[in-house]
Amino acid sequence: MTPYVNYKQPGRSRLWTGDRVVKVLAIRQAIRAAMLVAAGLLLGACSQSVVVKTDFPEPLVEPLPLKVGLHYDPELTDYSYTEDLPSDVTWSFTLGDVNTKLFDGAFNALFEQTIRVDDTGGTGDPYDGLNAVIEPTLEAFEFSLPRQSRSEQYAVWIRYRLNVYTPDGTLITGWPVSAYGQSDSRAFGKNDAMGQAAINALRDAFASIVIGFAKEPQIKAALIPESADDES
Repeated sequence: MTPYVNYKQPGRSRLWTGDRVVKVLAIRQAIRAAMLVAAGLLLGACSQSVVVKTDFPEPLVEPLPLKVGLHYDPELTDYSYTEDLPSDVTWSFTLGDVNTKLFDGAFNALFEQTIRVDDTGGTGDPYDGLNAVIEPTLEAFEFSLPRQSRSEQYAVWIRYRLNVYTPDGTLITGWPVSAYGQSDSRAFGKNDAMGQAAINALRDAFASIVIGFAKEPQIKAALIPESADDES
């Protein structure tokens, strides 16, 4: 025989069987679990994560007869950016891997030989055999949404700085490279449109480096041999 339980609710008292009490408690637990899942989905909907990935074309340029060391700081290779916009979602961007691909692609095309080095300069091997050391840094990352620009465009701005050193670590110049990319929200989903805007900005930076590096006055004076300068 199923025992009866005096199960009380606010303002009333009712005699329920033990089986019914178990069912009620199970229903309440299921409702609470569903509410937790819904809350998790709501929190997830309040953030947009953009992991930027792309390839860069191989530039058709004559490499300079230089052996250059490349120093990539973890702040560049692990770069991420997060911003919590008022009345909008939290946007987060991951650019570490794509930064490495950008500079490897540009510098491998620009120079006859590149090697990774642990510092911006030094003595002995491998620095004695280098013409220069380059350390790229990412100084600024900004973006805008269609509602901010009152257009259909997602936009991204990136500013890099290429610090160029002599092999012993003396700074030759810090060359700023600014880049911009945009993407139409009507052609992509929200997250994809922002990602494409970032890709377009990175490709803009890539082209600026490949085209402009040897023309930057201080770099040209310090690194470009006269014979290479005459041929160009």
